[in-house]
Amino acid sequence: MRFRPSGLWRQETFLKLWVSQTFTHAGFQVQFLAVPLVATLLLDATPLQMGILASFGGAPAIVVGVFAGIWIDRRSKRSVLIGAAWGYVLALSVIAVAAWLGFLSIPLLFAVAFALGGLRFIADVTYRAFLPSLVQRTQIIEANSKLEIGRSATEIGGPGFTGVLVQAVSAPFTLAVGAAAYTVSALSLHRMRPQTDVSPRAAALSVRSELREGLAFVLKSPVLRGLVIAAAMVGGSNALLDAVGLLYLVRRLELTPGLLGLVFSIAGVGWLIGASLAKQTTRRVGLGRSTAASLFLMGAADIIIPLAGGPQPVVLALLSGATFLFGMGLVTYIIGRTSLQQSMTPDHLQGRVNVVLRMAFLGAIPIGALIGGALGETIGLRPTLFVGAGGELLTGVFLLFSAVSAVREPPDVRE
Repeated sequence: MRFRPSGLWRQETFLKLWVSQTFTHAGFQVQFLAVPLVATLLLDATPLQMGILASFGGAPAIVVGVFAGIWIDRRSKRSVLIGAAWGYVLALSVIAVAAWLGFLSIPLLFAVAFALGGLRFIADVTYRAFLPSLVQRTQIIEANSKLEIGRSATEIGGPGFTGVLVQAVSAPFTLAVGAAAYTVSALSLHRMRPQTDVSPRAAALSVRSELREGLAFVLKSPVLRGLVIAAAMVGGSNALLDAVGLLYLVRRLELTPGLLGLVFSIAGVGWLIGASLAKQTTRRVGLGRSTAASLFLMGAADIIIPLAGGPQPVVLALLSGATFLFGMGLVTYIIGRTSLQQSMTPDHLQGRVNVVLRMAFLGAIPIGALIGGALGETIGLRPTLFVGAGGELLTGVFLLFSAVSAVREPPDVRE
């Protein structure tokens, strides 16, 4: 029987965005594991240095701020995404070349991490602002689910592949593979020809008026306010965990890069299942409640990690179960939060509203990461992991009692 694509798979512009985002996530999977491994294995970083490294993932959000949303709303979002993809290629190449020439250092890695954080901020905000111009509001959940299914494929294969490659050719040179993935992402976008992705209304306003309009829209909406607060809490909690998590797995549980990749790949399986069930889940329990419930799943999963102990097969089984649940919870949270945010925002405000939420999430990363690094050196790695998991559970409680949980379906707001 011949396969006939249906729905969004038949829309050429969405398909090219899907290809671009899938390869962007593939590059990020390599970067996410290989960059910290460069610091841990090659440069022998301390817990505080790992915290600083993780903090640079969100620091650009504080520097760039809401003005990035104005800039994005005034420009072709496709062109911005293309520039970001080539920027990723350049940044990862710097690490590989520096390692090859023998002058790679912690300060240089910090600088590249800051650049990567800035590119991530711009790319994430832009693609989320771009998507509503390509699909109908009634297709938002479907579109986000399909994008996350593509991401799940990279979550499944990326960490295991990266771990094996790090053991075979070292972490810095593994980043060249990540650069290749970002290259494919850029080429897919080059082939896209959307009808329009610049808001005439945004381009006509002054910077001050645009800034005031975007912030006022977020502040007057109880749902968007709740999402902003939750984004900051999730960003800080995750950064706290990320700052010490890899050190705990490598130095306390003695996992090799290959085993690390295997464990992280299991998260991709949970991610795939969560993305595939997102539409049914939101229909059954409501968009807002499924978003809140997902955080309880993430918190419960992260509590398992510091509890893991015993023979290595038992440790691997517990960690695999934890990452599976975390992946399932995280993708449900992302789809719910993003669908709510996109569907409640008029097209001409997409960039600015996306920036506010991404600023809240990424802006909390430096704070959480530095706290995580400091706690890791004072109270120890294991207790710090419990603190981070507790933060995720607290976020779930907050969302459950906020206006977000009352929303069952995404509203249709275009202008």
